[in-house]
Amino acid sequence: MLQFGVFDLNLGEILAYFANEVVVGWVLVGTGILCAAWLLENITDPIPLLGSIFDLLVSIGTYLGFFIGILDVIVGYIVYATQPGAIIVAGVLILAGFALIMRVLSKFPLAFLFALGIAAFGTFTVYGFLVGMVDTPVIGEYVAQVISLKWMLAIGFVIFAVVYLLAGLLIKLIELIGKIFASTPVIVLIGLGALAIGIVMLIPGMAEAYLGITLPWPPPPTLTP
Repeated sequence: MLQFGVFDLNLGEILAYFANEVVVGWVLVGTGILCAAWLLENITDPIPLLGSIFDLLVSIGTYLGFFIGILDVIVGYIVYATQPGAIIVAGVLILAGFALIMRVLSKFPLAFLFALGIAAFGTFTVYGFLVGMVDTPVIGEYVAQVISLKWMLAIGFVIFAVVYLLAGLLIKLIELIGKIFASTPVIVLIGLGALAIGIVMLIPGMAEAYLGITLPWPPPPTLTP
């Protein structure tokens, strides 16, 4: 049987890997540097090597920040679930993850994309439900007409319009909040906070003394060993 290393791990094993103060510390440090890179880029511009490094980090943050943000949210959940006293650590991770995710998503019209995705999913679902009824006596000929391209487009447009109208206001509010958190001054402050907490996490004894971490670190409670 072929083995693919990390790809052979189950979800429980992957999540349990992050239930570790050193791993969480490095996630915070990496996230902090990435979030603060927009500030550090300007500070280090006169220094050739460092300037180039932080230019690269800004590019990484722009294009990969969405996925790193998702990782931060997952690790933040693990910290919250396993270390109830470490609410600051969990909160900073989730906040930094949200800011990085919105840094990317705020560049797109979320309400439009959300409604378009739901419309596409709904249309294909309706088509999949009706296509099996084409041979049904009496109603089969009507179903055949409904699943034609023009009627499927019409159904998709109706779903899109309804979802866009109902969800548009909520998504606009989320977009506004996201743009605030994704703005450079705010994300830099979050990054500096994450970096500071990450460094504290990596110093032996400091996580227990100041961040509410209890060692040994228990695995996520809903997962089996």
